[in-house]
Amino acid sequence: MGRCDVPQSLVENLAYAGALDTVSNLSRRDLRWEIGLRHRPHGSQFVLPLPINQDAPSLPRLTGFEQMLDEYRTMGIHPSSHLMAYLRERLVGITNSLEILGMPDGTKVEVAGLVVRKQRPLANAYFITLEDEFGHIPTILWPGIYARYRHIIRKPILRVAGKVSRRGGTMNIVVERVEPIDAVPSLNLKSKDWS
Repeated sequence: MGRCDVPQSLVENLAYAGALDTVSNLSRRDLRWEIGLRHRPHGSQFVLPLPINQDAPSLPRLTGFEQMLDEYRTMGIHPSSHLMAYLRERLVGITNSLEILGMPDGTKVEVAGLVVRKQRPLANAYFITLEDEFGHIPTILWPGIYARYRHIIRKPILRVAGKVSRRGGTMNIVVERVEPIDAVPSLNLKSKDWS
């Protein structure tokens, strides 16, 4: 890496997103360290060509979770997997979207996911679609439940308890309780909300 007129934050974001994985034999964490050592802004004084290898510590590789967080922060997605794939092992008693497909009407269930859509097409019902690593989970909140949890449902990742409802060929989870999942508070994830 030599002198360039690209802002350091842009080069770091390329490293965070994995865009430099194929052009560098360094791990993402080592690469970010190297960028910090070598980057000089436009117009700054040239540095002497002294060796810097002795300044590079032995850094641990990023965990899959850390790599996922970096990719969400820089690109808004994690191309190789889903946020819920990393969170699922931390959540006990959660049913995934595939398992719900075979559950009969009235089954009590707890689900969790990234909020991808909020709608209010009817005056008496609110709809929130959660997404996990296997698909979408449609939920319904009646006005009383919505009023009780209206501040919590603004969170980007939710844990929902309710009952499976099968009516007219559709399946929804009728929500009874909502909890936020704050495992990744630094991510700026947003759903497509109703107006």
